[in-house]
Amino acid sequence: MSPDTTSTQAGAAPSDIRIDRLSPDALVASFAQSHLLKWFLAALAAHAVVIGGFSIGNIRDMLDPEAAAARKAAAVAAAKAPPAAAATATETSAPPSPQADATKPAEGSASQATGKTPIEKATSEVAKPEEIPAVPDDLGLSIEDTNPN
Repeated sequence: MSPDTTSTQAGAAPSDIRIDRLSPDALVASFAQSHLLKWFLAALAAHAVVIGGFSIGNIRDMLDPEAAAARKAAAVAAAKAPPAAAATATETSAPPSPQADATKPAEGSASQATGKTPIEKATSEVAKPEEIPAVPDDLGLSIEDTNPN
């Protein structure tokens, strides 16, 4: 065996192989024998299917621009439609149930006076000045502020 050729035989120890003397084909031989290319193509196909699936609406709009304009006009008209028309249709079709009356607050309660539900009132009322904590100094809160004793 000449000193210019490398020992790529099965019996050669890894320390005997000099990488700088290997050919490019020998360096990528392990990748050529692996399934890396197959998995790369499978991932590429999966991405194409997912992206294509989510793009069906755009593809349909490119193929038929007149129908796309009609769908857009219908969506704009539906957004501008008054929601009261839908509410009156449901109110006239079904009589009020006794369970709905039981969940309503009593007449003259505080929530009806303000026009808010108890949750809306609890989350939107402003704190009283004595409930607002003092602004901490440059050092932040001291241990006395956090210690209840």
